Order: sequence, then C-alpha cells, then structure tokens
Amino acid sequence: MKVGVALSGGVDSAVALYLLKKKGYAVTAYHLKTVPDSLYLTKQIKHKVCCSPSDTFDAKKVAQKFGVELKIIHVENVFRETIIKYFINEYKRGRTPNPCFFCNDWIKFGVLLERIIQDGNDYVASGHYALLRDGKLYKAKNKEKDQSYFLASIKREKLGYLVFPNGEYNKDEIRNIAKDLNIHIHSKEDSQDLCFIPDNNIYGFLKENGVGFKEGLIIDTKGNILGTHKGLSNYTIGQRKIGIAVRERMYVLRKDFEKNLLVVGKKGEVFNNKFTVSKLNFLQDVYKKIEGYVKVRKKFKEVKCRVYVDNDNLYVETREPIFAITPGQIAVIYDEDGAVIVSGVIEKEGWNGFESFN
Repeated sequence: MKVGVALSGGVDSAVALYLLKKKGYAVTAYHLKTVPDSLYLTKQIKHKVCCSPSDTFDAKKVAQKFGVELKIIHVENVFRETIIKYFINEYKRGRTPNPCFFCNDWIKFGVLLERIIQDGNDYVASGHYALLRDGKLYKAKNKEKDQSYFLASIKREKLGYLVFPNGEYNKDEIRNIAKDLNIHIHSKEDSQDLCFIPDNNIYGFLKENGVGFKEGLIIDTKGNILGTHKGLSNYTIGQRKIGIAVRERMYVLRKDFEKNLLVVGKKGEVFNNKFTVSKLNFLQDVYKKIEGYVKVRKKFKEVKCRVYVDNDNLYVETREPIFAITPGQIAVIYDEDGAVIVSGVIEKEGWNGFESFN
C-alpha cells in the first residue's frame, strides 16, 4: 500500500515516517511551504515555528536517512488567500481566530491531501497524535499530547484516507524511538508560534495588514470609566493584563465595537455555561439532542454538556461554567468514548428564549 506522509521537519512526523516503513508501506514524503523563506530573513524567530527554512533542511535529512522521495509542495498563495486572510478578517470583526484549526482542514488535509491522493497514494499520514477507529476520530492514547481538537475540522469523508501512526504513543516514547534510530532532530522543540508571524508580534502584523487600533474607554459592567484601551483588537476575552490600576483583578468580558468600549469585570463574571456554535463539521450522525463533553480551548479540560442542534447551529449548555468562552474560537463535542461528534466556531456566549431542551 502506498502512503504519503506530511513531513514537517519535526520529530513527530519523522517517527511517523519510520513507523509506516516498518509496517511495510511504500512511503513518499511531502513537505509544505506555507510562507516564503524570505519572511524569516526579515523577522526574528522568537520561538519554534513550522515551515521555516530550517524545517525544510531537517525534512530533507530525514527523507534521505530513510531513503524516501521528498516532494516540496508550495502553497504560499493559497495559504495567504485562506488562512492569513481569515486571520486578519476575524480580528477586524473583533473575534479571536484559530488558524491552526482551519489549516488542518483547508491546507494539510485539504490541498495537501488532494495532491497526495492525485499522486496515486492510497493513504495520507502525519505525525499528529490521534486515533482512527471504525470511521471515527478519537483522542490519542496520551491525553496530554492529544491533537484531536485541532483535527476536528477535517471533513468526515476524508477520515478513511488518514493514518496517524503516533496515536498509540506518548511524546517521550516518540523521542526515544527517534534517539534510538539516531534521527538528528530527536530533541528538537515543538512549534509554538504561527508560521506567518515568526516574531510573535501579532500587533505589528495586524497593523501592517490594515487592522485599526483606535483608542477608547475601558469600563466596568456598571459603566464606570477605568482607563483607556489601545485598540479593541489588542484584547481577547478573559485577558487579565489590561493596563489599568484598580484594587481587584479585572478581566476582559466583552468588546463593544460600535461604541469602541472594552468592558471588564471580576473573574467570576468571565464564566458562562451557555453559548452558540456555527459553521458545523459533523464527524458522526446526530439527532436534535446531544449528550457529551465539550472543549473550547486546546488546553482546557472537557466539560460535560448537552447540546441542541437547530438551523445549523449548536446551542450548548455545560454542567459547570467555563472560563472565557471566546467568539471565533473552536468548540469540539466528544462522546463518552472520546470520539469527536461535531466541531464548530463559537459565535457568542449565552442564549435566551430557547425552550427546545424542555
């Protein structure tokens, strides 16, 4: 069987390639270039990012070590027209985007998947930590490294093409395999920042791309003026560092773009147990009501919830309140076995006048 593996230049995909060869697959490696290499000559890399020139160098060395063909796939134009444009537009709308989630859908398991299959491969593999069983996407064996949250954007009809060799392993095991095989990147750090903002200066990037930063007032929920904000796009829901001197710690509650107001409050006011979700991607058949567990951030724990599906939206109610439910971020609903049911974009916190649960 032929498989194309997305070889990022990191240790996870390198070991995935080895595991596939060990199982007898005929492997071809594919390396994505999402932004021009020249970007890394003009921007200082603060933390490890993917798709950099050094990653390309490492991917070439891994492919050479294991004797597989490496194809470098340039997607700079489509990446800018999809991921980067989406990122900028969400900030203009006052929302907090999740570009890595959509990169999996549109680029890695979109453009790249189509190319790999067109090349005559039977399967598409990557170094992600997740499991596939019976046509369902499950959390990885190692829950701390699990990446099913970001993979929940992949369309259901594509799951049959996918292979995740690392899903049964934890990160230490993967690094030990790499070390035993003398793979030169066995201790390479994981990517942290966005590939198209390698210096992690999101403010500077947004300003360069036409996102305005008009100063305005910071107020509490009673309308008291507490200070001046530096432009609403600089803040996200739940943010604590606001730049005001008050007796109690204050957090961002919401952003009023019509009046250019930043509304802040005490920590307890940032919690909510109701929110709506749109732009749905179902990975299982569902009825009107869903009982399961919801995750609203990669590092947040899943919270038990009940969900009602109505007019292509989810109305979610959680058993316990969640901190900083943020429009633009992603909600993923899991079943009791840890399989993804549905994912989507959080539209707003709270909902009123919806009686369909009763």
